[in-house]
Amino acid sequence: MGASMMAAACAAVMSSPAAMALVDERMSTEGTGLPFGINNNLLGSIIFGIFSLIWTLYFTYVSSLDEDEDSGLSL
Repeated sequence: MGASMMAAACAAVMSSPAAMALVDERMSTEGTGLPFGINNNLLGSIIFGIFSLIWTLYFTYVSSLDEDEDSGLSL
């Protein structure tokens, strides 16, 4: 039983580096000089769109706040 356990452990250890060594070229953008790791124009558009949506919602909310002396929004 000890030999079969040892054989199973050796098989698992020998096969795991092969699985970790496989890297898809599309997945890695570090060191390529691409800003924010964006390697697709669609991804840049999505990031910019989400940022714009959040900024628009924030700006709309802040502009609807009342500015009186107790609000702390005015200098």
